[in-house]
Amino acid sequence: MKQDHTDNLPTVMVVEDNPSITRMLRFSLKEEGFGITEVSTGAAALGLLARDRPEAVVLDLSLSDGGAWLVLERLRRDTGHCPAWVCISSMDRQDTSNEHGPLGEHFLEKPFDPWVLVERLKAMLSEARTPIVS
Repeated sequence: MKQDHTDNLPTVMVVEDNPSITRMLRFSLKEEGFGITEVSTGAAALGLLARDRPEAVVLDLSLSDGGAWLVLERLRRDTGHCPAWVCISSMDRQDTSNEHGPLGEHFLEKPFDPWVLVERLKAMLSEARTPIVS
């Protein structure tokens, strides 16, 4: 696990086992002022989610340890803990939906524009912080 953040920055946990994609995400997220925690397995991600409170998660659905579906289940169930999350996959949207259920705005197909991912996370975080006025 690699951590690169300070306490005042929103933290994104990147769960990706491809080092080149992790590097790309690290660069893009740091450029936009995010702190980063990097893990490469679903098991490590679950451990961190239980211990830490990242504001956002980027999850590769094709992790080599097969643990992505457990992390996805946790993210779907526990939205108050981590309101912003995006899944990335080399599978297309239809195949991903067939395997993991619909993901809507929480999905980007590889290859993806990292700046689109960053903007999506920012929008989700902003939405989560906006109080509901009745």
